[in-house]
Amino acid sequence: MTSARDESRASGPSGIGPGDVPAARPEALSRLDALVGEWEMEFSFEAGFFGPGSPAVSGRGGRTTFPRYDGEFFLIQRATAEDPSAPSGIMIIGVGTDPETFEQHYYDSRGVARIYQMSLNEGTWKLWREAAGFHQRFTGVFSDDGNRITGAWEKSADGSEWLHDFDLSYIRTSTS
Repeated sequence: MTSARDESRASGPSGIGPGDVPAARPEALSRLDALVGEWEMEFSFEAGFFGPGSPAVSGRGGRTTFPRYDGEFFLIQRATAEDPSAPSGIMIIGVGTDPETFEQHYYDSRGVARIYQMSLNEGTWKLWREAAGFHQRFTGVFSDDGNRITGAWEKSADGSEWLHDFDLSYIRTSTS
């Protein structure tokens, strides 16, 4: 079975080749330019987040970079946490099956691997996933100058009742 996405792919010069090679760079990828650069992370975790009796934790720490991958079909996100109880990770972002969405493939230092759906429109960045027993979503809003993303993660056991998980914001330190 082929999808509209697969049918829009080019084959090699001989007309025979892999059908998953894009004919051109999708225009939607230009929306990811808002993330390109280096960012400092700002976080806030409620008491008990890291285990029973753990104190509330908030502050700045850790870095996130968003470089373009060769060919500019993907954006790589590298997040490095300064706190050893928070995971560091690498994410690969590319176009999704719907032209208005992206997919983020997430891998972290705990050995976790997840696939999130993602949108980036009109100053709002959203990530979400639906997994049995553990749904997640993130919403981040860009400041008017594009140098701050104020966001929070939520979680749900069933996808209908959502609970605040933690706050995570980004402050741009460089655009390169």
